[in-house]
Amino acid sequence: MSNPMVCIDAKSVLHGILEPDAFGGAPPHWEAATAAVPAGLPGFLDSATLSARRAAAGLPAERDAALRDVAAAVAHDPALRQFAWYLHWRVFVAPEHGVPWGPPALTRRLADRAGLFYELLALEFPARLAAWHQRQGYPLSVTAETVQQIASFEGNHLRGEGRPGIYGSQFAWLAMYLVNPYVRLGRFEYMLTMHHGVNARKHTQGGQVLALADEGTRVAETGLCLPGDAPADAGWIARLEETPEAVTGFPIDPAGRILRRQVRLNVGAWTPCLKKGMPVLDLHIPAGGGMSWSAVTESFAKALDFFPRHHPDRPFVAVVCRTWFLDPQLTTLLPADANVLRLQRAVYLVPVSPDRNGLWFVFLRDVVHTDPAALPRDTALRRALADFLNAGGKWNGGGMFLLREEMPSPREGVYRALQSEFCNTEAGEI
Repeated sequence: MSNPMVCIDAKSVLHGILEPDAFGGAPPHWEAATAAVPAGLPGFLDSATLSARRAAAGLPAERDAALRDVAAAVAHDPALRQFAWYLHWRVFVAPEHGVPWGPPALTRRLADRAGLFYELLALEFPARLAAWHQRQGYPLSVTAETVQQIASFEGNHLRGEGRPGIYGSQFAWLAMYLVNPYVRLGRFEYMLTMHHGVNARKHTQGGQVLALADEGTRVAETGLCLPGDAPADAGWIARLEETPEAVTGFPIDPAGRILRRQVRLNVGAWTPCLKKGMPVLDLHIPAGGGMSWSAVTESFAKALDFFPRHHPDRPFVAVVCRTWFLDPQLTTLLPADANVLRLQRAVYLVPVSPDRNGLWFVFLRDVVHTDPAALPRDTALRRALADFLNAGGKWNGGGMFLLREEMPSPREGVYRALQSEFCNTEAGEI
C-alpha cells in the first residue's frame, strides 16, 4: 500500500495552502515532523473513530458530518494533509519543542471551514491529555475538567464567527497542557511555573506587602507602563537598586499603578515574598460561565489541595495572572459590584507592558486594526469598551498576584488597606 502521507517541503506546502508567509515561511522543526510521517493516514483523519473522539472532547454529535467532510478534504489534499500532520506533530507528538505560535487562519484555502480544520485536529487532545495526566498521577476528575477547554475554545469561535470551529491560535495553545502541570480546577485553570513578574516584599511586623517596579520600567504619567514603541521622551523611567542593607525603588500601588515617589526598604524589616524564579500558579480564566465569588474561592481551595498533593517538591508562593480585565481602567467602565472588580480589589494589581490586542478575548477579532465604531456592542461590556476605544482610549491590560496565604479566604481591599499608611506618604525610608 502506498503511503498517502507524501513528504513535501515546507515551501511547497505553504504555497499549496495559500499561506506562503506562515511561520515566517520556514516552520520550525519541519524536517523532524516530516521524518515522523506515518505509513498510513494518521488517526486524526480516521472517520471511523471521529464520533468517539468528538464525544470525548465534549462536543455535540451534530458536529460529526462537518468534521468528516473536512477530514476527507484534508486527506485528499497533499499540502493540507502535510500541514495538518505538522501541526499535529508539534502540538501532540512533540509538544516539548514549544507551542507552534502563529498558525495561519487558513481562510484563503478553506473559507468557512477553516475553524473546523483546527477543531478536527483538536480531537486528539482528550487522549493525549489523559495519557499525560495518568503519568502524573492526576485524578480522572481533573482530566475531565481540563478537557472542557475544547468546548470553551469552540464557544469562542461560535461567538466570534457564528459557526463551529476553533481558532488556530487557540488550537496551538493545547501544547501547553501536555508538558506542564496545567489543569482546570473548578472555574479557573492553573499552570505551575516560575515567576517572571515583579518582585514584592512583606513587612515582618505589620504584614504590609509592597511590590516595586522593575529597573528600567518606562512609566506613563498615568502610572501605567508605556508601550515599547512610545516616543523616547515619553513618561519617566523607574529605577531599582538593591544593596545588602536596603532596596530602593518606586512602589506599585495595589490598585495597579506605579507611584512616582521613591522608597527605601530596610531589608531587615522587609523580606521577599515574591521573586523572579519562585514557583507560582499562573491562573487562566476559560471562556464561558460566570465568575461568582463562590466560584473564585472554591477554585482557590481546589488549587491549594491539588498542587501540594501532586507537586510537593515545588511549593508555590502565589497565584499570578495577566489578562485584559486586570487593567485598572476597568473601574471606570463597570459597576463597583461587578465580579471582575471584586477580584481586582482582592488581589495586588500590577501594571504590565501594554497588550494592545488583549481585548481580542472580548470582541473575538483583531481590535488593533478594527475601527472602534465597527466593534460589536451586543453586551454592556462590549459597549463600554467600544465607547472607550472610540473616544481615543488605549487599553493596557494588567497583571496581579495573590500570595498563597491569602488564597484560603481572599478579602477585598486587603492589600490596599495594609498599604494605605505609606502609599500616600512622601518619599523616604520605611
